[in-house]
Amino acid sequence: MKPAKILVVDDETDLERLIKQRFRKKIIAKQLDFIFVKNGVEAIKKLETKDAVDMVLTDINMPEMDGLTLLTRLPEIDQTLKAVVLSAYGDIPTIRVAMNRGAFDFITKPIDFQDLEITIDKTLNFVKQIREQKEKLQQALEQLRYEAFYDPLTGLPNQNYILGRIRQCIQCREQKNSLFAVLCVSLDGFKAVKYGLGHALSDRLLVEVARRLETYTDPTDMVARCGTDEFAILLTDLPNFKQAENKAEQLRQVLRTQFKLNGCVVSSNIYIGIVNSTIDYNQPEDFLRAADTAMNYAKMPGKPNIVVFDTGMQASILERLQLEADLQRAIEQQQFHLNYQPIVSLSTGKIVGFEALVRWQHPGRGWVSPEKFIPLAEETGLIIPLGKWVLSEACRQLSVWQEQFSQRLPLSISVNLSGIQLWNPDVLKSIDEILNSLSLSGSHLKLEITESILMDKESEATAVLDQLKQRQIQLSIDDFGTGYSSLAYLQSFPIDTLKIDRSFISGIEQQETNLDITRTIITLAHTLELDVIAEGVETQEQLDILRALGCEYGQGYLFSPPLEGAAVVNFMAELELFG
Repeated sequence: MKPAKILVVDDETDLERLIKQRFRKKIIAKQLDFIFVKNGVEAIKKLETKDAVDMVLTDINMPEMDGLTLLTRLPEIDQTLKAVVLSAYGDIPTIRVAMNRGAFDFITKPIDFQDLEITIDKTLNFVKQIREQKEKLQQALEQLRYEAFYDPLTGLPNQNYILGRIRQCIQCREQKNSLFAVLCVSLDGFKAVKYGLGHALSDRLLVEVARRLETYTDPTDMVARCGTDEFAILLTDLPNFKQAENKAEQLRQVLRTQFKLNGCVVSSNIYIGIVNSTIDYNQPEDFLRAADTAMNYAKMPGKPNIVVFDTGMQASILERLQLEADLQRAIEQQQFHLNYQPIVSLSTGKIVGFEALVRWQHPGRGWVSPEKFIPLAEETGLIIPLGKWVLSEACRQLSVWQEQFSQRLPLSISVNLSGIQLWNPDVLKSIDEILNSLSLSGSHLKLEITESILMDKESEATAVLDQLKQRQIQLSIDDFGTGYSSLAYLQSFPIDTLKIDRSFISGIEQQETNLDITRTIITLAHTLELDVIAEGVETQEQLDILRALGCEYGQGYLFSPPLEGAAVVNFMAELELFG
């Protein structure tokens, strides 16, 4: 601990000797350190050095600069510094003048050293408290400034900070004709991690993304976090705008490389919007908004992952944002309904189950294609409440049919499960609640998942699928053949059924390649003791080929289009098909 420094300003030579004698023990113990000068001028010079002084003992009458003048100068040097006046002039007017000039206390000469020791202790404690309070206030102000301009999770500058930098770039553009660009970056897979693996890992993912972006940008550029899963990048001093597109592609490749988070392997599509400084905007908010618009445009079906902004994009994005709001409202108001497409045994012609297909009849837009709203629901996380409703409604309908068609049992219901749903920590709890509320066995439920879901998080998938199998729930790979189609993962996961994608069934009568692929999938499935369902069966010839190849089940317009729940009752009342 450093000794308290006391500056003694007095031209009396005996005072230095008396103080050193009186406070000898504290000086030796390094509790106090006295510095002696002859007048105010010397005091000012000493105070202006780097060594901090904790208090001042000053006389009034001194050559060159007296003590009263010194008192008025002290706040200019250090507002926390306090001075005690030592003077033979102890009359009330002198004391009042000294106190008005800023003296903390006043001791008359000849000095009572016991009183001086008490006064020194009191003054030093007061100065210590003031400085501690000032330090805490400074820390609080620095924290407020940090929170105002930095993201606490990633440590990156936030939107406020980058807007200020963009404003500077706009000014430089007008003065020096310098080129800059603003990029907006979004991770498609963030919500899958957040809803599937929890907030801790999703936060880890954001931190990892921030570090990669910092690593692969130049020191003159700025990376900022401007939204939950969105980052903005300011590229400055560009030689040309092609450089901005090249940098965007480099960053996209960098972020597409898998992230390893506590044993979980996460990969994601990356979408980047770019706005160049040639656009006629004068406000930094407009640049950031334009880059965000381009990024959202990149997310639209059929668009490239990297998009340069133009004003024509805004109408499309507004429509998409409106659709998102409508989707939220549709879930809240239960505007959805289910259609059911029969799954038929190809050997007996009997119906063995139905696939539940969600439909949205928008009050203003009319029928909205699932290809349009399902990806949006997954991107926004709305697939969680929507998927839960689909599963609940499908199981409810199955329980009704089981009572109506008890003589035709067993019947199963197939429900598609997205990756976000599968990785949701509450997925097993939700399924249990639905099955228990309907007294429905898990053996009557078949969950359809895609290959990519399993491959993205193989170890986690095994754990979740094993728990589903413990509930006797059947598992099916949907659209098989369009993804990885790996024998290794088919052997490692507890799969029951492969569904051959309709793209292979279409034209199977004429296209040798489709026939060979279909035959190979069926042979592979049977080798692994799995059942096969062929999707998109539309002609008798396709049916005959699939029967000849040993395919167990079929689904398609040859048997029936997707039906309303009420229409299924009439359909089931008819004679068995293709027996």
